[in-house]
Amino acid sequence: MKRSWWVLVGALALGVWTLAGCGGETASPTPAAAEAGVEPGPLVLYSYEETVTDEFLQPFREKYPQVELKTAVFGELDEALAKLRGGFKADVINICADYVPIMVQLGLLEPVDTRRLSHWDELFPFFREMPEIQAGDGKVWMVPVDAGLEGIMYRTDKIDPPPRSWNALFDPAYKGHIAMEDYARNAIAVAALALGYEDPFNLTEEQLQAVKQKLIEQKALLLTYFEGDAEVDALFKSGEAWISFGWTSNARWLREDDGIPVAFVAPEEGALSWVCGYAILKGTERPAAAHALIDHYLDPKIQYIEATEFEYFVSNQKVLDLLSEEEIQASGLDNPEAIAEAHVEILPENYDRWLQIWEEVLAAEVP
Repeated sequence: MKRSWWVLVGALALGVWTLAGCGGETASPTPAAAEAGVEPGPLVLYSYEETVTDEFLQPFREKYPQVELKTAVFGELDEALAKLRGGFKADVINICADYVPIMVQLGLLEPVDTRRLSHWDELFPFFREMPEIQAGDGKVWMVPVDAGLEGIMYRTDKIDPPPRSWNALFDPAYKGHIAMEDYARNAIAVAALALGYEDPFNLTEEQLQAVKQKLIEQKALLLTYFEGDAEVDALFKSGEAWISFGWTSNARWLREDDGIPVAFVAPEEGALSWVCGYAILKGTERPAAAHALIDHYLDPKIQYIEATEFEYFVSNQKVLDLLSEEEIQASGLDNPEAIAEAHVEILPENYDRWLQIWEEVLAAEVP
């Protein structure tokens, strides 16, 4: 799992931010950099700590020495949103598709002009065409860089044949061995798909009531709700969990690193998928440098780092030329259709209602 989103948009606390620069004196622009029109001066990247290491950013600094690249890090996107709303200034941010609508609504983003990205046409078509990111006129609100699937993890020594549907998480045959994520958005979307609703993030009140009833009925079958991948991994290791909501990477790590017979399946109704990338924050004084930095994260050599070190599904098809067959399988790039067919996670417009429904589920007595 790339990251967990426990979204409390209406009550975000402001935090303390730290800024780290590359240090030393800034070199004079090279002719190539000057021709690119990339402005000199400071540029602030706001991202997760693991994506701002020298391994990721040193090539950019060498290519554009006139850019004084600085980094600020956050732990979760709700924290980042709180700081931005509180006045923190940055130029480029690492966000996910589910945060795009609220950041657009709050006026925090500027569109990215895809014509200024040299690697844009190399992306898998379904990333370029994602409706969740479109800003019109060849522009997008976020440039997809990586993605991952969320579906079903199960013990292959306990469950045979493999589960095919989200309804397996509601199957009495696995009573006492089902683990469900304690997260309103994902739990409600999973129940919606199990009920046959085609758009799990756009539900009517009638559909939400049906979902609530299904989740309440599930409570009698559950081992537990879990609040993170480390917790559910431990349940699989102990043998208590046989089946759960889960992630491709976790299933692989449990199997390969811990010798636990766990596999992942994308349900026939469609898996869920997180899609993350980079966006330009409103008010940047260096739009050319911001575009250059986003383009840098699309470079196949940088995408190779994400595919091999994090085992993420990455957006640039040309990375396939750099990966071994084993690395392609580990990152899921051997099956791009699974990502293309998955339901991209977003925050519903009526998410406050979803939170109410989830609280009612948690408070309900076990049937």
